[in-house]
Amino acid sequence: MVIDILVKTDNPDRLDDTVNNFGGAVVGRGVAGGYKMVDDCYVVRCFGDVGLVKFAIQNQGCGEFIREV
Repeated sequence: MVIDILVKTDNPDRLDDTVNNFGGAVVGRGVAGGYKMVDDCYVVRCFGDVGLVKFAIQNQGCGEFIREV
């Protein structure tokens, strides 16, 4: 199951590096079309455990989880 989440961040490259370390999520650097934004938030596409991705984003200080879409 694929779930997209919205994340507020001032540094999308750091956010992308953090979620790519888990191998189950992507933000968009290096992907055709690049980063995608909705409501001034970056879209993070989660292919694995969305709870782990949310936890990592918040606890690594690379962004603020806003909501699932």
